Amino acid sequence: MNISHPYLNMHGTTTTLRACKCRLTARGLFLSFFTLIVVCFLFLLFESSISFYTLKAISITRQADTTNVSNHASYFNFTNSTVFKATGPFQLPTTANSDLRFENKQNVRFDLEADIIKTTIASSQPHLPLNVTTYKKDAFVDLNLTRTESTTNGTIRNSTERQSECNNCFKHDFEYVIQNDHICDTLDTSEHIDLLIFVTTVHHNVLNRQTIRRTWLSYTNNNTANARHVFLLGKTAENSLQESVMRENEIYHDIVQETFIDSYNNLTYKTIMGFKWAATKCSNVKFVMKTDDDMWVNVPSIIKMLSGTGMANYLQTGLTGYCHQKASPIRDKRSKWYASFSSYPEEFFPGFCSGTGYMTSIKVVSDIYHVSPQVPFFHLEDVYVSLCVRRLGYLLKQTSGFLAGPSNICDYKKDNVLTVHQVTPSKLIEIWKQVCNPA
Repeated sequence: MNISHPYLNMHGTTTTLRACKCRLTARGLFLSFFTLIVVCFLFLLFESSISFYTLKAISITRQADTTNVSNHASYFNFTNSTVFKATGPFQLPTTANSDLRFENKQNVRFDLEADIIKTTIASSQPHLPLNVTTYKKDAFVDLNLTRTESTTNGTIRNSTERQSECNNCFKHDFEYVIQNDHICDTLDTSEHIDLLIFVTTVHHNVLNRQTIRRTWLSYTNNNTANARHVFLLGKTAENSLQESVMRENEIYHDIVQETFIDSYNNLTYKTIMGFKWAATKCSNVKFVMKTDDDMWVNVPSIIKMLSGTGMANYLQTGLTGYCHQKASPIRDKRSKWYASFSSYPEEFFPGFCSGTGYMTSIKVVSDIYHVSPQVPFFHLEDVYVSLCVRRLGYLLKQTSGFLAGPSNICDYKKDNVLTVHQVTPSKLIEIWKQVCNPA
Protein backbone atom coordinates (compact mmCIF):
# COMPACT_ATOMS: atom_id res chain seq x y z
CA MET A 1 0.00 0.00 0.00
CA ASN A 2 1.40 3.27 -1.01
CA ILE A 3 0.84 5.91 1.56
CA SER A 4 1.73 9.47 0.61
CA HIS A 5 3.34 11.82 3.04
CA PRO A 6 0.74 13.82 4.82
CA TYR A 7 2.51 17.07 4.21
CA LEU A 8 3.06 16.27 0.55
CA ASN A 9 -0.59 15.28 0.10
CA MET A 10 -1.83 18.33 1.94
CA HIS A 11 0.52 20.64 0.10
CA GLY A 12 -0.44 19.27 -3.28
CA THR A 13 -4.15 19.60 -2.58
CA THR A 14 -3.80 23.16 -1.34
CA THR A 15 -1.89 24.20 -4.41
CA THR A 16 -4.58 22.76 -6.67
CA LEU A 17 -7.33 24.55 -4.77
CA ARG A 18 -5.50 27.87 -4.98
CA ALA A 19 -5.11 27.50 -8.73
CA CYS A 20 -8.80 26.73 -9.09
CA LYS A 21 -9.73 29.69 -6.94
CA CYS A 22 -7.60 32.00 -9.05
CA ARG A 23 -9.24 30.79 -12.25
CA LEU A 24 -12.72 31.15 -10.68
CA THR A 25 -11.93 34.63 -9.39
CA ALA A 26 -10.75 35.87 -12.79
CA ARG A 27 -13.77 34.37 -14.53
CA GLY A 28 -16.10 35.84 -11.86
CA LEU A 29 -14.61 39.28 -12.24
CA PHE A 30 -15.01 39.14 -15.99
CA LEU A 31 -18.62 37.98 -15.76
CA SER A 32 -19.39 40.57 -13.11
CA PHE A 33 -17.88 43.34 -15.21
CA PHE A 34 -19.77 42.22 -18.30
CA THR A 35 -23.02 41.97 -16.33
CA LEU A 36 -22.48 45.45 -14.91
CA ILE A 37 -22.03 46.90 -18.38
CA VAL A 38 -25.21 45.21 -19.63
CA VAL A 39 -27.22 46.38 -16.59
CA CYS A 40 -25.98 49.96 -16.99
CA PHE A 41 -26.89 49.94 -20.67
CA LEU A 42 -30.37 48.59 -19.96
CA PHE A 43 -30.85 51.10 -17.16
CA LEU A 44 -29.88 54.02 -19.39
CA LEU A 45 -32.19 52.75 -22.12
CA PHE A 46 -35.05 52.33 -19.65
CA GLU A 47 -34.47 55.77 -18.12
CA SER A 48 -34.49 57.41 -21.56
CA SER A 49 -37.76 55.70 -22.43
CA ILE A 50 -39.31 56.75 -19.14
CA SER A 51 -38.21 60.36 -19.68
CA PHE A 52 -39.59 60.41 -23.20
CA TYR A 53 -42.98 59.04 -22.26
CA THR A 54 -43.14 61.18 -19.12
CA LEU A 55 -42.57 64.32 -21.15
CA LYS A 56 -45.11 63.17 -23.66
CA ALA A 57 -47.61 62.46 -20.89
CA ILE A 58 -46.99 65.87 -19.35
CA SER A 59 -47.51 67.50 -22.73
CA ILE A 60 -50.75 65.63 -23.30
CA THR A 61 -51.93 66.36 -19.75
CA ARG A 62 -51.14 70.03 -20.14
CA GLN A 63 -53.07 70.20 -23.37
CA ALA A 64 -56.02 68.42 -21.81
CA ASP A 65 -55.95 70.60 -18.70
CA THR A 66 -55.72 73.90 -20.50
CA THR A 67 -58.75 73.73 -22.77
CA ASN A 68 -62.21 72.37 -23.26
CA VAL A 69 -62.72 73.92 -26.65
CA SER A 70 -59.43 73.46 -28.52
CA ASN A 71 -56.41 71.19 -28.49
CA HIS A 72 -53.95 73.77 -27.19
CA ALA A 73 -53.77 77.42 -26.18
CA SER A 74 -51.73 78.18 -29.30
CA TYR A 75 -54.67 76.99 -31.36
CA PHE A 76 -55.79 80.61 -31.20
CA ASN A 77 -52.72 81.87 -33.08
CA PHE A 78 -54.81 82.70 -36.11
CA THR A 79 -55.85 86.09 -34.68
CA ASN A 80 -52.55 87.25 -33.20
CA SER A 81 -51.81 89.53 -36.12
CA THR A 82 -55.17 91.30 -36.30
CA VAL A 83 -54.76 95.07 -36.46
CA PHE A 84 -57.55 97.58 -36.08
CA LYS A 85 -55.83 100.94 -35.80
CA ALA A 86 -57.94 103.08 -38.06
CA THR A 87 -56.87 106.09 -40.09
CA GLY A 88 -60.52 107.08 -40.45
CA PRO A 89 -63.81 106.21 -38.79
CA PHE A 90 -64.59 102.50 -38.42
CA GLN A 91 -61.77 101.15 -40.59
CA LEU A 92 -61.42 97.37 -40.43
CA PRO A 93 -58.11 95.50 -40.18
CA THR A 94 -56.24 95.03 -43.44
CA THR A 95 -52.64 94.36 -42.36
CA ALA A 96 -50.83 91.58 -40.53
CA ASN A 97 -48.05 91.81 -37.97
CA SER A 98 -45.42 89.13 -38.59
CA ASP A 99 -42.83 90.54 -36.18
CA LEU A 100 -41.00 87.61 -34.56
CA ARG A 101 -40.71 89.50 -31.29
CA PHE A 102 -44.47 89.86 -31.23
CA GLU A 103 -44.85 86.11 -31.73
CA ASN A 104 -42.40 85.39 -28.92
CA LYS A 105 -44.30 87.73 -26.64
CA GLN A 106 -47.52 85.95 -27.54
CA ASN A 107 -45.97 82.56 -26.73
CA VAL A 108 -45.11 83.83 -23.26
CA ARG A 109 -48.70 84.99 -22.94
CA PHE A 110 -50.00 81.56 -23.95
CA ASP A 111 -47.96 79.94 -21.17
CA LEU A 112 -49.45 82.33 -18.64
CA GLU A 113 -52.92 81.72 -20.03
CA ALA A 114 -52.48 77.98 -19.76
CA ASP A 115 -51.62 78.36 -16.09
CA ILE A 116 -54.70 80.50 -15.53
CA ILE A 117 -56.95 77.97 -17.25
CA LYS A 118 -55.53 75.09 -15.27
CA THR A 119 -55.96 76.92 -11.96
CA THR A 120 -59.47 78.07 -12.83
CA ILE A 121 -60.65 74.64 -13.92
CA ALA A 122 -59.23 73.09 -10.77
CA SER A 123 -60.98 75.62 -8.56
CA SER A 124 -64.34 75.61 -10.38
CA GLN A 125 -67.18 73.42 -9.25
CA PRO A 126 -67.36 70.39 -11.58
CA HIS A 127 -71.06 70.79 -12.34
CA LEU A 128 -70.65 74.32 -13.67
CA PRO A 129 -70.13 74.40 -17.46
CA LEU A 130 -67.22 76.62 -18.46
CA ASN A 131 -68.72 77.69 -21.78
CA VAL A 132 -72.04 79.07 -20.54
CA THR A 133 -72.58 82.24 -18.55
CA THR A 134 -73.83 80.94 -15.22
CA TYR A 135 -74.05 82.63 -11.85
CA LYS A 136 -73.58 80.81 -8.60
CA LYS A 137 -76.33 81.19 -6.03
CA ASP A 138 -74.58 83.74 -3.85
CA ALA A 139 -76.64 85.36 -1.14
CA PHE A 140 -78.38 88.34 -2.72
CA VAL A 141 -78.63 91.44 -0.59
CA ASP A 142 -80.75 94.35 -1.79
CA LEU A 143 -78.75 97.27 -0.49
CA ASN A 144 -81.48 99.83 -1.10
CA LEU A 145 -84.81 98.38 0.03
CA THR A 146 -85.99 96.21 2.91
CA ARG A 147 -89.28 94.47 2.23
CA THR A 148 -91.65 92.23 4.17
CA GLU A 149 -94.30 90.72 1.93
CA SER A 150 -97.88 90.13 3.08
CA THR A 151 -100.98 88.69 1.43
CA THR A 152 -104.11 90.74 0.81
CA ASN A 153 -107.09 89.14 -0.95
CA GLY A 154 -104.84 86.41 -2.34
CA THR A 155 -102.47 88.90 -3.98
CA ILE A 156 -98.92 89.45 -2.77
CA ARG A 157 -98.52 93.06 -1.72
CA ASN A 158 -96.21 95.06 0.49
CA SER A 159 -96.33 98.17 2.56
CA THR A 160 -92.90 99.10 1.20
CA GLU A 161 -93.45 98.40 -2.50
CA ARG A 162 -90.92 99.64 -4.97
CA GLN A 163 -91.69 103.21 -6.05
CA SER A 164 -91.23 104.44 -9.61
CA GLU A 165 -88.75 107.10 -8.46
CA CYS A 166 -86.98 108.24 -5.35
CA ASN A 167 -84.48 110.75 -4.00
CA ASN A 168 -80.94 109.36 -4.00
CA CYS A 169 -82.08 105.85 -3.03
CA PHE A 170 -79.90 103.91 -5.49
CA LYS A 171 -76.47 104.13 -3.93
CA HIS A 172 -73.79 102.72 -6.19
CA ASP A 173 -71.01 103.35 -3.71
CA PHE A 174 -68.89 100.23 -4.18
CA GLU A 175 -65.10 100.40 -4.38
CA TYR A 176 -63.04 99.32 -7.37
CA VAL A 177 -61.00 96.15 -7.00
CA ILE A 178 -59.69 96.47 -10.58
CA GLN A 179 -60.32 99.59 -12.65
CA ASN A 180 -57.85 99.84 -15.58
CA ASP A 181 -58.58 103.49 -16.17
CA HIS A 182 -56.06 103.55 -19.05
CA ILE A 183 -58.21 101.53 -21.49
CA CYS A 184 -59.61 104.55 -23.28
CA ASP A 185 -56.33 106.47 -23.42
CA THR A 186 -55.18 107.71 -26.83
CA LEU A 187 -51.91 109.23 -28.04
CA ASP A 188 -53.75 112.39 -29.04
CA THR A 189 -56.04 113.72 -26.32
CA SER A 190 -58.42 115.07 -28.99
CA GLU A 191 -58.77 111.63 -30.62
CA HIS A 192 -62.12 109.85 -30.27
CA ILE A 193 -62.72 106.14 -29.78
CA ASP A 194 -65.57 104.96 -31.93
CA LEU A 195 -66.81 101.98 -29.94
CA LEU A 196 -66.52 100.67 -26.37
CA ILE A 197 -67.79 97.12 -25.76
CA PHE A 198 -68.85 96.06 -22.26
CA VAL A 199 -68.84 92.30 -21.72
CA THR A 200 -70.47 91.01 -18.54
CA THR A 201 -68.81 87.81 -17.38
CA VAL A 202 -68.33 85.53 -14.37
CA HIS A 203 -65.06 84.50 -12.77
CA HIS A 204 -64.84 80.88 -13.91
CA ASN A 205 -65.59 81.70 -17.58
CA VAL A 206 -61.93 82.25 -18.43
CA LEU A 207 -62.23 80.14 -21.59
CA ASN A 208 -65.08 82.31 -22.86
CA ARG A 209 -63.06 85.46 -22.29
CA GLN A 210 -59.92 84.12 -23.95
CA THR A 211 -61.87 82.88 -26.95
CA ILE A 212 -63.70 86.11 -27.65
CA ARG A 213 -60.47 88.07 -27.14
CA ARG A 214 -59.05 86.02 -30.01
CA THR A 215 -62.15 86.16 -32.20
CA TRP A 216 -64.61 89.05 -32.40
CA LEU A 217 -62.86 91.18 -29.75
CA SER A 218 -59.60 91.01 -31.71
CA TYR A 219 -60.83 94.13 -33.54
CA THR A 220 -59.81 96.12 -30.47
CA ASN A 221 -56.18 95.00 -31.05
CA ASN A 222 -55.51 94.59 -27.32
CA ASN A 223 -57.25 97.91 -26.62
CA THR A 224 -55.06 100.01 -28.88
CA ALA A 225 -57.50 100.52 -31.77
CA ASN A 226 -60.48 102.84 -32.28
CA ALA A 227 -62.62 100.16 -30.65
CA ARG A 228 -62.02 99.12 -27.05
CA HIS A 229 -63.40 96.46 -24.72
CA VAL A 230 -63.70 95.74 -21.02
CA PHE A 231 -64.94 92.77 -18.99
CA LEU A 232 -67.21 93.54 -16.03
CA LEU A 233 -67.03 91.54 -12.79
CA GLY A 234 -68.25 91.70 -9.21
CA LYS A 235 -66.45 90.19 -6.23
CA THR A 236 -66.28 86.51 -5.36
CA ALA A 237 -65.69 84.91 -1.96
CA GLU A 238 -63.62 82.13 -3.57
CA ASN A 239 -60.00 83.19 -3.15
CA SER A 240 -58.66 80.87 -5.86
CA LEU A 241 -61.00 82.33 -8.48
CA GLN A 242 -60.19 85.88 -7.42
CA GLU A 243 -56.47 85.20 -7.61
CA SER A 244 -56.93 83.72 -11.08
CA VAL A 245 -58.79 86.84 -12.21
CA MET A 246 -56.03 89.05 -10.82
CA ARG A 247 -53.38 87.10 -12.76
CA GLU A 248 -55.53 87.23 -15.89
CA ASN A 249 -55.78 90.98 -15.53
CA GLU A 250 -51.99 91.21 -15.23
CA ILE A 251 -51.81 89.75 -18.73
CA TYR A 252 -54.63 91.63 -20.48
CA HIS A 253 -55.43 94.69 -18.34
CA ASP A 254 -59.03 94.66 -19.61
CA ILE A 255 -61.11 93.87 -16.50
CA VAL A 256 -63.14 96.21 -14.30
CA GLN A 257 -64.30 94.88 -10.93
CA GLU A 258 -66.08 96.28 -7.88
CA THR A 259 -66.85 94.95 -4.42
CA PHE A 260 -70.51 93.99 -4.86
CA ILE A 261 -71.28 90.25 -4.79
CA ASP A 262 -71.19 88.80 -8.30
CA SER A 263 -74.56 87.10 -8.74
CA TYR A 264 -77.39 87.07 -11.25
CA ASN A 265 -79.57 89.25 -9.03
CA ASN A 266 -76.78 91.83 -8.90
CA LEU A 267 -76.40 92.27 -12.65
CA THR A 268 -77.86 95.76 -12.31
CA TYR A 269 -74.92 96.75 -10.13
CA LYS A 270 -72.57 95.29 -12.73
CA THR A 271 -74.09 97.28 -15.60
CA ILE A 272 -74.24 100.54 -13.65
CA MET A 273 -70.61 99.95 -12.67
CA GLY A 274 -69.76 99.81 -16.37
CA PHE A 275 -71.78 102.96 -17.08
CA LYS A 276 -70.11 104.80 -14.19
CA TRP A 277 -66.66 103.66 -15.35
CA ALA A 278 -67.34 104.76 -18.95
CA ALA A 279 -68.84 108.10 -17.90
CA THR A 280 -65.85 108.96 -15.72
CA LYS A 281 -62.96 107.36 -17.64
CA CYS A 282 -64.04 107.12 -21.30
CA SER A 283 -65.64 110.43 -22.18
CA ASN A 284 -63.81 110.31 -25.54
CA VAL A 285 -65.88 107.29 -26.66
CA LYS A 286 -68.69 107.82 -29.18
CA PHE A 287 -70.77 104.65 -28.82
CA VAL A 288 -71.13 101.91 -26.22
CA MET A 289 -72.30 98.32 -26.57
CA LYS A 290 -73.26 96.07 -23.68
CA THR A 291 -73.19 92.29 -24.24
CA ASP A 292 -72.37 88.96 -22.53
CA ASP A 293 -69.49 86.47 -22.74
CA ASP A 294 -71.56 83.75 -24.47
CA MET A 295 -72.30 85.84 -27.55
CA TRP A 296 -71.20 86.12 -31.15
CA VAL A 297 -70.93 89.81 -32.00
CA ASN A 298 -70.43 90.73 -35.64
CA VAL A 299 -68.25 93.78 -35.01
CA PRO A 300 -67.85 94.82 -38.67
CA SER A 301 -71.64 94.83 -39.07
CA ILE A 302 -72.07 96.80 -35.84
CA ILE A 303 -69.55 99.31 -37.16
CA LYS A 304 -71.41 99.67 -40.45
CA MET A 305 -74.66 100.24 -38.58
CA LEU A 306 -73.11 102.97 -36.43
CA SER A 307 -71.52 104.70 -39.41
CA GLY A 308 -74.95 105.75 -40.66
CA THR A 309 -75.91 109.25 -39.60
CA GLY A 310 -79.50 108.22 -38.88
CA MET A 311 -78.56 105.63 -36.28
CA ALA A 312 -75.76 107.79 -34.86
CA ASN A 313 -78.18 110.66 -34.30
CA TYR A 314 -80.89 108.43 -32.82
CA LEU A 315 -78.50 106.95 -30.26
CA GLN A 316 -77.92 110.37 -28.71
CA THR A 317 -81.28 109.97 -26.99
CA GLY A 318 -82.06 106.27 -27.25
CA LEU A 319 -81.05 102.60 -27.14
CA THR A 320 -81.25 99.97 -29.83
CA GLY A 321 -80.99 96.20 -29.87
CA TYR A 322 -83.50 93.39 -29.50
CA CYS A 323 -86.03 95.68 -27.87
CA HIS A 324 -89.60 95.22 -26.59
CA GLN A 325 -91.84 98.24 -26.38
CA LYS A 326 -94.01 96.60 -23.73
CA ALA A 327 -93.66 93.53 -21.54
CA SER A 328 -95.27 92.07 -18.42
CA PRO A 329 -93.37 91.03 -15.28
CA ILE A 330 -93.14 87.29 -14.68
CA ARG A 331 -94.76 86.41 -11.36
CA ASP A 332 -93.87 82.72 -11.39
CA LYS A 333 -91.29 82.11 -8.64
CA ARG A 334 -89.81 79.22 -10.61
CA SER A 335 -88.72 81.54 -13.39
CA LYS A 336 -85.21 82.95 -13.70
CA TRP A 337 -86.82 86.33 -14.41
CA TYR A 338 -89.29 86.27 -11.49
CA ALA A 339 -90.33 89.67 -10.16
CA SER A 340 -92.40 89.89 -6.98
CA PHE A 341 -95.12 92.49 -6.58
CA SER A 342 -93.08 94.20 -3.89
CA SER A 343 -90.03 94.49 -6.16
CA TYR A 344 -92.15 95.68 -9.12
CA PRO A 345 -95.81 96.48 -8.40
CA GLU A 346 -96.60 97.93 -11.85
CA GLU A 347 -98.51 95.84 -14.37
CA PHE A 348 -96.08 96.38 -17.24
CA PHE A 349 -92.41 97.06 -17.78
CA PRO A 350 -91.69 100.21 -19.82
CA GLY A 351 -90.21 98.02 -22.55
CA PHE A 352 -86.57 96.95 -22.54
CA CYS A 353 -83.71 95.97 -24.82
CA SER A 354 -82.37 92.47 -24.18
CA GLY A 355 -79.22 92.51 -22.07
CA THR A 356 -77.62 90.05 -24.50
CA GLY A 357 -76.66 93.04 -26.63
CA TYR A 358 -77.76 96.67 -26.91
CA MET A 359 -76.20 99.87 -28.22
CA THR A 360 -76.27 103.53 -27.28
CA SER A 361 -74.06 106.60 -27.15
CA ILE A 362 -71.67 107.64 -24.39
CA LYS A 363 -74.03 110.55 -23.75
CA VAL A 364 -76.92 108.22 -22.90
CA VAL A 365 -74.62 105.98 -20.81
CA SER A 366 -73.55 109.01 -18.80
CA ASP A 367 -77.14 110.25 -18.47
CA ILE A 368 -78.32 106.84 -17.23
CA TYR A 369 -75.56 106.69 -14.63
CA HIS A 370 -76.33 110.18 -13.35
CA VAL A 371 -80.10 109.61 -13.17
CA SER A 372 -79.80 106.16 -11.54
CA PRO A 373 -79.74 107.48 -7.94
CA GLN A 374 -83.34 108.60 -8.51
CA VAL A 375 -84.47 105.27 -9.97
CA PRO A 376 -85.00 102.56 -7.30
CA PHE A 377 -83.04 99.35 -7.71
CA PHE A 378 -84.51 96.50 -9.78
CA HIS A 379 -82.65 93.21 -10.19
CA LEU A 380 -83.24 92.64 -13.95
CA GLU A 381 -80.54 94.87 -15.41
CA ASP A 382 -82.00 95.35 -18.88
CA VAL A 383 -85.34 96.36 -17.36
CA TYR A 384 -83.60 98.68 -14.90
CA VAL A 385 -81.77 100.41 -17.75
CA SER A 386 -85.11 100.91 -19.51
CA LEU A 387 -86.57 102.40 -16.30
CA CYS A 388 -83.75 104.96 -16.37
CA VAL A 389 -84.41 105.54 -20.08
CA ARG A 390 -88.07 106.23 -19.27
CA ARG A 391 -87.11 108.65 -16.51
CA LEU A 392 -84.90 110.51 -19.00
CA GLY A 393 -87.62 110.60 -21.64
CA TYR A 394 -85.47 108.64 -24.09
CA LEU A 395 -86.56 105.91 -26.52
CA LEU A 396 -86.00 102.23 -27.31
CA LYS A 397 -85.72 101.04 -30.89
CA GLN A 398 -85.80 97.52 -32.28
CA THR A 399 -83.07 96.85 -34.85
CA SER A 400 -83.08 93.77 -37.04
CA GLY A 401 -80.02 91.58 -36.62
CA PHE A 402 -79.83 91.47 -32.82
CA LEU A 403 -80.41 87.94 -31.48
CA ALA A 404 -80.34 86.57 -35.00
CA GLY A 405 -80.55 82.86 -35.80
CA PRO A 406 -78.08 82.04 -38.59
CA SER A 407 -78.61 78.78 -40.45
CA ASN A 408 -74.96 78.16 -41.42
CA ILE A 409 -71.48 79.31 -40.44
CA CYS A 410 -71.06 81.97 -43.11
CA ASP A 411 -74.39 83.56 -42.16
CA TYR A 412 -72.81 84.69 -38.89
CA LYS A 413 -70.59 87.06 -40.86
CA LYS A 414 -73.33 88.66 -42.96
CA ASP A 415 -74.28 92.29 -42.44
CA ASN A 416 -77.80 91.38 -41.33
CA VAL A 417 -76.48 89.41 -38.33
CA LEU A 418 -75.37 91.57 -35.41
CA THR A 419 -75.53 89.30 -32.35
CA VAL A 420 -76.21 85.61 -31.70
CA HIS A 421 -76.82 84.24 -28.21
CA GLN A 422 -75.43 81.13 -26.46
CA VAL A 423 -72.50 80.52 -28.78
CA THR A 424 -69.87 78.19 -27.29
CA PRO A 425 -66.14 78.95 -27.52
CA SER A 426 -65.62 76.06 -29.95
CA LYS A 427 -68.39 77.46 -32.15
CA LEU A 428 -66.82 80.91 -32.05
CA ILE A 429 -63.53 79.47 -33.27
CA GLU A 430 -65.30 77.59 -36.03
CA ILE A 431 -67.05 80.77 -37.17
CA TRP A 432 -63.88 82.83 -36.98
CA LYS A 433 -61.74 80.44 -38.98
CA GLN A 434 -64.33 79.83 -41.68
CA VAL A 435 -63.43 81.53 -44.95
CA CYS A 436 -66.58 82.85 -46.61
CA ASN A 437 -67.02 84.39 -50.02
CA PRO A 438 -68.56 87.87 -50.11
CA ALA A 439 -72.27 87.79 -50.82
